[in-house]
Amino acid sequence: MVAFVLWGNVLYPHDKILEVGEELSYKVYYGFIKLGEVKFKISSYDASSKKYTATAELKNYEALPLIKINYFFESTMLSKGDSLYSYRFYSSEFKEKDINHIDYVFDYDKGVIIAKSDRNFQNEEKKEIKINEKKRFQDGLSLFYNARIHSLVNKNYIVPVYINSQESTVNYSFNMNKDVVSSDLKSYDMSAVKIIGTAHFIGVFGLTGEFMAWLSDDDARVPLKAKFNVSIGNITLELTSYKKKNWSPPVYDK
Repeated sequence: MVAFVLWGNVLYPHDKILEVGEELSYKVYYGFIKLGEVKFKISSYDASSKKYTATAELKNYEALPLIKINYFFESTMLSKGDSLYSYRFYSSEFKEKDINHIDYVFDYDKGVIIAKSDRNFQNEEKKEIKINEKKRFQDGLSLFYNARIHSLVNKNYIVPVYINSQESTVNYSFNMNKDVVSSDLKSYDMSAVKIIGTAHFIGVFGLTGEFMAWLSDDDARVPLKAKFNVSIGNITLELTSYKKKNWSPPVYDK
């Protein structure tokens, strides 16, 4: 059975976006140079609490000694109405001799974020950050899924985020006119809708500022390609493989 959410007078399916078991893998390019890869997975859903759990892995290629990126993220997300929001965010940054951990728990009822951090599971720091009880935040991973859900409606968004121990926002909007994406993923041109936005925070590898992405022009809204500003300049992500039931990127039809 397809789960629908009512926005205004229109019904939209969410289960095609938030499909447990979905796995999406991307290559990261700096110009023509392959920097690394990113893998996203929706690992579970608890129907009683309406919580999804998703993970992401970011790694650079070992052949690039000057760039060291090795992260693991896990986000527990609450599903409500026309969006998700972060309930808990956990990250591990793997360095040559250290592992840095961050753990955020969003207690909206009490109006606080409980933030913990440590290095090698030692010298843990813990603090409570007061927040506006009416705000519902995104973390660095939940944003990926929340934007896909929002892309089903043509409007502008200003989304609160909590990243790197700071409150901030990301702005984005969608162009519902059919666009085209070509890559090595498929031999045909793929149909897409375009998202453009601005991140008012500094994320992993210095990600900040303007960005754009192309999502599949269907109910699954799978990101096919994206461009971001990071510390070394502009990078591009391209979808290279996927696991998703009964789905293929839609064909672009002029």
